[in-house]
Amino acid sequence: MGYAVLFAAVAAVTAYVYDSTAPANRAGVVRIAVAFVVGVLLTRIGRYFRSERDPPSAFADALIRQPVAPKLDPGFVKLREDVANGSASRAFFDKILWPRLAALARARGADSDLKLPAERAWRTRGPSRRTIAALLDRIEGHRG
Repeated sequence: MGYAVLFAAVAAVTAYVYDSTAPANRAGVVRIAVAFVVGVLLTRIGRYFRSERDPPSAFADALIRQPVAPKLDPGFVKLREDVANGSASRAFFDKILWPRLAALARARGADSDLKLPAERAWRTRGPSRRTIAALLDRIEGHRG
């Protein structure tokens, strides 16, 4: 789309200048317009073939806008790591994550119906993430 607009603008300017110049200079106007169009096309073709062989330079890489890394709340990152570690290790779940969940449940008034999840088939693994999510949903449901 961009090249079509550029070539349309070149054609419009060329037509205006062609009509306003003397007949002896009209061939030069057309030659300049054609040279400009050919130059743009050759530059584009050269850039296309160069990109296949040469890696982009550091300057070209610097011109490409890098996506901004999302900034997460440190508390959320720690909670995500605790849930992952609690799911991976029963000892971590029993000693660190379960007391925190129990304290959170007590603070919200859901202490009476919160039970320690049963051990999985692999005794070294903590409860599944689905089980931990269900515990969090149960705690969240009791707002005191």
